[in-house]
Amino acid sequence: MSILLRHGPVAATMMFTGLAACGSSSNHAAAPPSSAAAKPDVIITIDGVRHACVVALIHEENGSAVSCADVAPFVKDELRLATGSIYEIRSIPDVDEAELGRVTASLRDAGYRSQ
Repeated sequence: MSILLRHGPVAATMMFTGLAACGSSSNHAAAPPSSAAAKPDVIITIDGVRHACVVALIHEENGSAVSCADVAPFVKDELRLATGSIYEIRSIPDVDEAELGRVTASLRDAGYRSQ
């Protein structure tokens, strides 16, 4: 502060100009969030005991029970999620790994991305 008092407005202008240069440039776009940070658009829960899947949009409390073989068509045709949307798969114990693989492959083949 003593510099400001002794050298007046010129020193103040130089100091504030220097501080302004320290911030990020407004003409550079921020990097898009990584897919790991992105929230899913839809959550698929595979119930291993019942051999069924529950599909819910992220903002829905309750989803729709569908055959695991019909998850990708349901997401596309009923939920109308665009290709490239992000899904998350959750499971209830005793999930058959082959069934999990089939659901994952069908979503990937339909153009959806995993979280």
